Amino acid sequence: MIAVAEDTDTTPDLTRGVRLGDLPLDGVLAGALGTGDDAEQVLLTRYLDDDGETRLSALSGTCTHVGAPLAKGLRTGNLVRCPFHHACFDLRSGEALLAPAYEPLTRYDVEVSGQGEDAVVRVTGPSEEPAPGPDAATGAASGALHRVVVVGGGAAGFAAVERLRREGYDGELVLVSAEPHVPVDRTQLSKFYLAGAKPKDALPLLAEDWYAEHGVELRLGSEATVLDTAQKRLTVRAADGATTVLGYDALVLAPGSEPVRPDLPGFGRDEVHVLRTLADADALLAAVGDSPGSRRAVVLGAGFIGLEAAAVLREKGVDVSVVATSEVPLRRQMGEDVGRAVRAAHEAEGVAFVTGRAARWNDGVLELEDGTRAPADGRADLLVVGTGVAPRLDLAKSADLELADDEQGGGVLVDACGRTSAPGVWAAGDVASWPDATTGRRRRVEHWAQAQRQGAAAALAVLGRSGEEGLAEPAFFWTKQFSRQYRLAGDVPDLSGGEGSGSAEVDGSLADGDAVVRYRDAHGRVTAVAGVGRDLEVLRLEEELLRP
Repeated sequence: MIAVAEDTDTTPDLTRGVRLGDLPLDGVLAGALGTGDDAEQVLLTRYLDDDGETRLSALSGTCTHVGAPLAKGLRTGNLVRCPFHHACFDLRSGEALLAPAYEPLTRYDVEVSGQGEDAVVRVTGPSEEPAPGPDAATGAASGALHRVVVVGGGAAGFAAVERLRREGYDGELVLVSAEPHVPVDRTQLSKFYLAGAKPKDALPLLAEDWYAEHGVELRLGSEATVLDTAQKRLTVRAADGATTVLGYDALVLAPGSEPVRPDLPGFGRDEVHVLRTLADADALLAAVGDSPGSRRAVVLGAGFIGLEAAAVLREKGVDVSVVATSEVPLRRQMGEDVGRAVRAAHEAEGVAFVTGRAARWNDGVLELEDGTRAPADGRADLLVVGTGVAPRLDLAKSADLELADDEQGGGVLVDACGRTSAPGVWAAGDVASWPDATTGRRRRVEHWAQAQRQGAAAALAVLGRSGEEGLAEPAFFWTKQFSRQYRLAGDVPDLSGGEGSGSAEVDGSLADGDAVVRYRDAHGRVTAVAGVGRDLEVLRLEEELLRP
């Protein structure tokens, strides 16, 4: 049963107790430990155990991803889903079952006095028994897996490492990452780090100490250069040029993608930036400097990253012009109506849009093929290139892994568990072409949460715990554009208007930031939903329409 979590103006103090009969059988009761602004938010629920007996559970009420109130989320059976980014938690244990959350909810002890529905339920404090999560590995034997190697320190690679240890794999575990630091939350770079709303020390997904405490060997600033699937060996080159050959019993390939850099005159200059890594973000911040109000920027590309960068720069006071080949941003990703609303929101904040194809970057001016210039007058101080990313496939190609065709999004061909054509090798994240859980068609999804989910699914498959179903979650994505946050779940159909294309149905006002969009394929089936200002409705529609 689907039930909306309780969200009332009166938050009960659970240390004083509530009546058992006030706990909804299919929802949650939102309460607190104590009163005032510092009171801990707690969700109190009852559920049926495997024997059909009624049990009580008290868990922290904020999502461990970015602190969203789970009381505004959705309960389905013994699960609760976050309204912001669709993470999922087990209401019985607090375990984070679905990215982008991976740390468990705090558990609290519950006391019951009295009988029947009039019994009084009190929450006494945090439980001493840890919930399942990164710090509660079971210590299960590694079996035939003596060493697992994970290539890539992005969303998928991190999730694979975390899930392997959470599930109790206690053999050797090596993480090879080209970046010089532990995995960070890349979504925060364009949304909050550039804006100064997130400090650098808050970016790591888990602290470096966690990797040492959990026996994860970090090979940072290192590049995987040769994958020999026949001998199960991986050659790794460190930053100093030294090479090492690692044997493996299982390997998760998750090197991610890299920004597409147009091969045009002037694009190699120092003032031309991309935004993918922490180093990229730091370079962009340095270019903006301490007086952003006096700076001018051109953003090439009106995809998610380009628009997020444009919004953050404009909020900092930078004069921003966005150049794209289509006058409607995000048309392919989210449709004409959403794209026009996003553009209007940017223009209301002072962002200028220019339509055309770039020809060259020349002395602070982006010159287009038709002679148009951006900015239209004067010169810019920097150019941000946001023209998409390309999967890092060199390693997969050298290992002769089977690749998907262009219609399937390219990338490494995998099944629903991430298995590649080579025994003992799984792939996840931007490089992998997975079968979509909603439509069944193969595609390569470049979304953070989905990459994490794929990495976790691959880890379970490595341990033989995934069955054949594998990842059965619809793809999910979110973007922040000024004060508005857009959520997108599922597989958006072709919206070009040609034969066999789908359609987008808008309910509400996109201009006012209060709408839901249903995307239908050519057969009329809803394959994706998007929303702005309607988090719970998007979550409910995902649950009702998109899950297999």
